[in-house]
Amino acid sequence: MRTRHLAAIGLTAALLAAGCGGADPAADPAPAAGAESAPGAAAESVTPVDGCADPDAAREKITGTLKVGWSAALSGPLAQAVGAVIDGMKARFEVANAAGGVGGVKLEVVAKDDAFNPEKAKANVNELIQKDGVHVLDTFGSGQLNAVADDQNEACVPLLFGQASVPAYRDAKNFPWTTEYLPSAEVEMAVVVEQLKKKYPGGATVALAVNQTESGQGYAQGFKKAIEGTNLKIIKEAPLTDPNAAATTLKASGAQVLVDAGVTTDCLTLSMAVGRAGWKPDTFVQPANCVDGKSLYEPAGEAADGQQIMVWLKDPGNPIYAEDEAVKKYLADMEAQGNKAPLNNYTVNGWAIADLMVDVFTTASSSPDGLSRLGIMNAARTQEYHPPMFIDGIDWKMSPTQALGIMAFRPFVWSAEKKTFEPAGDVVDISHNYAQGD
Repeated sequence: MRTRHLAAIGLTAALLAAGCGGADPAADPAPAAGAESAPGAAAESVTPVDGCADPDAAREKITGTLKVGWSAALSGPLAQAVGAVIDGMKARFEVANAAGGVGGVKLEVVAKDDAFNPEKAKANVNELIQKDGVHVLDTFGSGQLNAVADDQNEACVPLLFGQASVPAYRDAKNFPWTTEYLPSAEVEMAVVVEQLKKKYPGGATVALAVNQTESGQGYAQGFKKAIEGTNLKIIKEAPLTDPNAAATTLKASGAQVLVDAGVTTDCLTLSMAVGRAGWKPDTFVQPANCVDGKSLYEPAGEAADGQQIMVWLKDPGNPIYAEDEAVKKYLADMEAQGNKAPLNNYTVNGWAIADLMVDVFTTASSSPDGLSRLGIMNAARTQEYHPPMFIDGIDWKMSPTQALGIMAFRPFVWSAEKKTFEPAGDVVDISHNYAQGD
């Protein structure tokens, strides 16, 4: 495991002009065993405070308890998945707190239900900032992030690792206090296309099923951009408003490849619709947010067999990680806390997000700005870290000019017989494509 924060010297002026795993890294800023850490590497602020409603509050040191406020769908169809993410985060924070917190500061999650409604998310975030006094925010959904980002940036409260992938919020000039966790649709689709080019060197026909939300449109546009100049051709596109109608329409196209440009709720419904239509595409690509095998693939039976997905997290229930030290440590920590869903992939996701936050907080505490909202945002903007529950060879990479985070995936396919995902190749890393901040 390694932790490194990119030096920010020389980047501040450019930015302003342009606008854990095996051991606990949370215990007082000493690095975890086996880690290479350079906490506080950012010598200058890369985050502007001149536009803050209260610049002094952004610089104020955090003592006692650091609160992370969530506006999340705690009710409705996404509640189970969202609840598992928050449970994973709470569990990781408990491990950090048991080791003394971050320089003695304890970590707490404050969650409010928005029922996946953007307007409710906006109200929640304002309440979390003004009434609950949270120091960091997070939220689920592109629409929700769109609703809260302006207020959150004006208040200069960091929103870290937002559960969305909208390109606009990766722009540090316009949204300097916001980062996103989910992989860029453009990056993910570029990796998908790399895999398809290898499988179909002579080209292939593609059917595209598109969720009409901003997230789904992002996937669709990312795929269309990635196939430019290739022999892959979209011959039919259908909305996922009615999965059965989409499956029937796309089957009639005779396409070799089916790409689901959808959200979590589409993964199982499209699989079952394709199965009912009697269609077995030669290749069926699901989005990376559809990673939970038990709830999203197993119920579809044979219809889900062979479906491809790009993965960045280790699955503690997959036999290939049975001897992985980080996974064993994660499972032991979860068992010690009595967590009943340690194998749920969304729980792992929440744990990994919290691990990224702990790394940010630890680095901020040793930086010139200290454990303040400004120090936290600077650390998040210059973070390069390998969360132990990330697949080996996949790192989190951020810089003041390149806010992509995840730029590598490992392809897996679902085995209906074994009821698990199986590796379908090595890690595909395209970070070199973005080395110059393109």
